[in-house]
Amino acid sequence: MSIHVIASNETLLGTLRSSLQQNAMPLASAVLRPPGPSLLQQLQALDDAPPGTIVLLDSPVRPNNPASPSNSESDDLASLEAWLRQRPQLNVLLLSEDNSKSLLMRAMRAGVREVLPLPPDPDELAQSLKRLSDRSAALIRQNTSLQPSEGTDATPPRSGRLLAFMGCKGGTGTSFIAANMAHILAREFDKKCAFVDLDLQCGDASFYLGNGTNQHSLGDLTRQIDRLDAPLLISCLHAVTPQLNLLAAPHALENAIAISAQDIEKVLDLVRSLHEYTVVDLPRHMNALTLKVLDMADTVFIVMQSQTQDVRDAQRLVKMLGALDLDEAKFHLLVNRHKAGGWVSIDELQKAVGLTAKHIIPNGPEWVDEALHTGQALSDVNDHNAVIHALREATASLLPITPQKHRHWMQRWMGQTA
Repeated sequence: MSIHVIASNETLLGTLRSSLQQNAMPLASAVLRPPGPSLLQQLQALDDAPPGTIVLLDSPVRPNNPASPSNSESDDLASLEAWLRQRPQLNVLLLSEDNSKSLLMRAMRAGVREVLPLPPDPDELAQSLKRLSDRSAALIRQNTSLQPSEGTDATPPRSGRLLAFMGCKGGTGTSFIAANMAHILAREFDKKCAFVDLDLQCGDASFYLGNGTNQHSLGDLTRQIDRLDAPLLISCLHAVTPQLNLLAAPHALENAIAISAQDIEKVLDLVRSLHEYTVVDLPRHMNALTLKVLDMADTVFIVMQSQTQDVRDAQRLVKMLGALDLDEAKFHLLVNRHKAGGWVSIDELQKAVGLTAKHIIPNGPEWVDEALHTGQALSDVNDHNAVIHALREATASLLPITPQKHRHWMQRWMGQTA
C-alpha cells in the first residue's frame, strides 16, 4: 500500500507530507500541481498504480480567478470520475474548501472515498488515512489470493430493468416488500428475476427468501471482480425458485468494507444481462454505492409508513434525491403497513412528502409475521390476504398486464369465475 499526494500549493504540500511522516504512513510521491494543467494530467502519472493505492489531493475553490479557469471543482470531479471509472480499486481522499452537501454528493458519485475540509484537521486526516489504509490492506490480501483470467471480456450491455427499494427510515419493511415483489415477479408473472441485497453491513434479505440457506454472497464475487463473468456469477447465486435467484449480502463485515461502487456497477450490469428484472434492496444511508444504484435504476421505490416520524424522514430523503438531479418520474412512493384512521392520512402524507402514494400496502401482522419467522414468501404462507393482493397490484403496475384475481377455494372447486 502506498500514498500519493497532489497539492495545489507548497504550504499544503508540506503540511500533508509532514502529517504522513508523523503517522508513519508510506509516502510514495508528493507533487505540486501547477495552475495550468488539468487534474487529469496529474492523475495519469498514476495510471499504473496497484490496487489499494491512496491518492490524497485538494481541490480548492478559486472564484474569479482567470489565471486558472480549468482548475474549478467541477472540472476536478469530472476528471476524477473519468479516471476512477477505469481504476475502481484505488482510494481517493479529497480536501476541499466547499463543505456543502452538493459537493459531497458529487464527490461520492465520482468515486471519491472521503471528503475532508480544507485546511485539514491533523487528527481527522490521520483517522481517514488509517481507514483507507486498512481498506487497502484488505484489498491487497484479496488480490494476492486471486488468479485473474486473461482476456476478460468487456462488461455486457444492460438489458433487464433494475428496481431499487429504499426505506426512508429503519423498520419500514423495505426488505420484506422488495423480496416479496421479486418473488411475485418470478412465481406469478414468470419473469426471470434476481434479488440483490446491497445492505452490505446489515443485509438480512436471505432470510426473507430461503431462510438464510445461501452458501455464497456478493462478497465472493467482488473478491474476484477481475475475473467476473457469467459462470462465476451463476455459481454465487442462490436459486430460490426456477425463475428467482438471490445474491446475498456479504457474510463477513471485512468483505463488505472492500466493495466499491464500481464493483457494484460491474456486478449489476452482468446480473441485468441475465435477468428480465433485477430487484435491489438498498441501505437507507446515502453513499457512493447507493448513488451508483440510484443512477442505474429504472424505478426507485421509496418505502415508508403513515407515521409522523416517517413523513419527516421521507421529506429529507425526497429532497436529497431531488438534489441529485434524478428523474422524479422514476420515484414510486410506497406506503407500507397502512392503517385507516391512523395518525397521518394518505392525503396529508402526500402533501407533506411532495409525491403521490402510488402503492398502499395495508397492515397485516398475522400473515407477515409468519412469513418472516419461517423465511418463506408471503404467498407461500397465505395466498389470500389483503397484503399479498396489494403487493400483486404494485408488482403488476411494472408490467403491461393486469393481475388475475385469485378465486375463493369454493369457486375454484365449483369451476366458477370470480
